[in-house]
Amino acid sequence: MKRLLAFLLIISAAAGLHAQSAHSVHMEQSAAWSAMGRLGDLEYDSINQFSGRMEQAAARTSLNKRVFGYHPYWSGSSWVNYRWDLLSDLCYFSYEVDPATGNPITTHDWETAAVIDTALARGVKVHLCVTLFSGHATFFGNPQAMQNLTMNLIDKVLERGAHGINIDFEAVPSSQKQPMTDYITSLAGALHVAAPGTELSIAAPAVNWNNTFDMQALGPVLDLVMIMAYDYYWGGSSMAGPVSGLWPMSGTFPYGVARSLTSYQAAGVKPDKILIGVPYYGREWPVTANTFPANTTGTGSAVLYRTIMAGSSGNYSPENHYWDYRSYNPYFSFFTTHWRQCFYDDVRSLGVKYDLVNRRNTAGIGIWALGYDNGRSELWNLIETKFTGTPLVKCADTLADTGGPWFNYGAVEDYTETVTASWPGPLTLSFESLSLETGYDSLWIYDGANTSAPLLLALSGNTVPPAVQTTTESFSLRFKSDNQTNFAGYILHYACPTAGMYDFEPEEYLRVFPNPATDWLCIQTLAEKPRNPVIRIFSADGRLVAGPLLPESSETFLSLSGLNPGIYLLVYSANNYSATTRLVIQ
Repeated sequence: MKRLLAFLLIISAAAGLHAQSAHSVHMEQSAAWSAMGRLGDLEYDSINQFSGRMEQAAARTSLNKRVFGYHPYWSGSSWVNYRWDLLSDLCYFSYEVDPATGNPITTHDWETAAVIDTALARGVKVHLCVTLFSGHATFFGNPQAMQNLTMNLIDKVLERGAHGINIDFEAVPSSQKQPMTDYITSLAGALHVAAPGTELSIAAPAVNWNNTFDMQALGPVLDLVMIMAYDYYWGGSSMAGPVSGLWPMSGTFPYGVARSLTSYQAAGVKPDKILIGVPYYGREWPVTANTFPANTTGTGSAVLYRTIMAGSSGNYSPENHYWDYRSYNPYFSFFTTHWRQCFYDDVRSLGVKYDLVNRRNTAGIGIWALGYDNGRSELWNLIETKFTGTPLVKCADTLADTGGPWFNYGAVEDYTETVTASWPGPLTLSFESLSLETGYDSLWIYDGANTSAPLLLALSGNTVPPAVQTTTESFSLRFKSDNQTNFAGYILHYACPTAGMYDFEPEEYLRVFPNPATDWLCIQTLAEKPRNPVIRIFSADGRLVAGPLLPESSETFLSLSGLNPGIYLLVYSANNYSATTRLVIQ
């Protein structure tokens, strides 16, 4: 059975009140910065508290996924700190469409922006984002305006030697579904003829309300679909919740990143065209009390990642930090003159989404927005860990359907995931629970890196099968549901037979800092009364280089003398668990 928590019984249906007219963070921030009038980079830098160029890490290896980052014009000079070796595509935001003419209200200096020249010089693809947030009927009802926009966009791409156009049309009424589909299809044809090799992409909503975006028609003509997998809980939400939860926070609003990805795949968009959008911002609401979940008492505001991590207000502190295991997302809850909650994404929550990208073999990720982490390196380091070389895949982990361990899967789902552990197999596969609609919803497990491998299990119903073993370090699963009853789904564990225990996320059991480190390392263990704790440090090629160290208290200081700069794995073992974290020594 899926894990059911008593508090979920009191969740109000109001948690699901996400009106179609809700403004996305793209629209919200665009309007806020536009209201300031035309500013220069120095003024943007002053507002953003830009502190200058950071020391860049040396490039190590090439990307194996696309990292598509939006550069808003208000980011100022933050681009000097982009890790260009870890960025495949830069999308300049934006060409603002005049719906009456198709001409730009402004292009925000697309023609002269230095960030574009730098991106091109660094071998990064450049795209122009075109925004239309209102006046849709006016625009789609005017053939001349549509023709003007098409020709203008082609000219803008050619004059800059750019690589593509990104369409960000939002708040489109369902009445404009067919005109929008027709225009994007026409634009794709004209762009590909006039500028061969260029790409047309769209910023697609996390939830495709009323199927306003006809993905069955658009999927084949688009080169990329960037799912804005954020703002599930937005400024006007009646309940505080995750901006970008992997799974739903509640059963009354059953949406999360895994389900958004699955819905676009079910609509026929090929995985190699899909980018999962990730937020480099959080959202903070005034709430009724320090409870979870909590009803909001006012509008939530976006807070940049760098602001949250700086913690200068004292509110974003370890004492106020919590973790929601339903959505797999962190948040802060604190009291000022009243209670407030801030949900955001960190390395841990982003990491599992990047794992999903790798398991589903999608094109990569989209970032809203570049520069929102300026002054910090950990999000770049995470991209390097997950999307360069051969990603480190845990020897043991737990997989669940799109509802997560607590809620039901969705209708009309059809997806394949592949796991290849970084340690030799065979892998042992065992189910904690299984509940599928008998004869209609099915799960298949294959003994290898694709569904052409031998079939290990074909499952439907609720009979938990005995544990099975693969013959290698890889297995694939395919899940399919119909359009009728949805059940609790599956929770599947896998483990290397040499592991002897499950690997859990390190943040549950220890904190390691500073990281990157130089001379000393502090290791704080969080588990209560750990039995036989042991700390070991391994090199990237698996050699034990420090330890075993037997900590005598919950806080251990470890000298790093004798260890060369590089990337290591720190393993903390105690009781029946093991926590592994990436350690960088400078």
